[in-house]
Amino acid sequence: MISREEVLRTVLAIVLDAETAAWCAGWRSSEEPLARWPSTLYRLLARTALTSASVWCRCSIVLDRALASPMRAYANRSPNELVELFLEGRDSLSGEELAALLWCLMRRKSGSHDLLAQRLGLELEVVAARRLAVAS
Repeated sequence: MISREEVLRTVLAIVLDAETAAWCAGWRSSEEPLARWPSTLYRLLARTALTSASVWCRCSIVLDRALASPMRAYANRSPNELVELFLEGRDSLSGEELAALLWCLMRRKSGSHDLLAQRLGLELEVVAARRLAVAS
């Protein structure tokens, strides 16, 4: 099972550009190794957001705003409904829609929701790998 941090990292990487991610963390996006290795930026931001209320708040505001449109369809759904929507749409939903589903679970900060988000995060990795294989 992947961790809550890894799920959040995935959502952040799908939704935020490097400059916005660095702003959320309070860093400059041009700093090394952040500019050279963007995966480091998203990993550190996810880790920091889970331990810092102010960074979590900035990330939440930005993610809520960036995902507002796709989240309308998911925001009032139960966790079980979100899982079903993910499973039914994993091959047809956009990356942004899949990120919105995960964010709807993660933003609630619940242990049971986190477990579902972690499971769906694993499935999202499979979806991404398949889509990359098809695109090449």
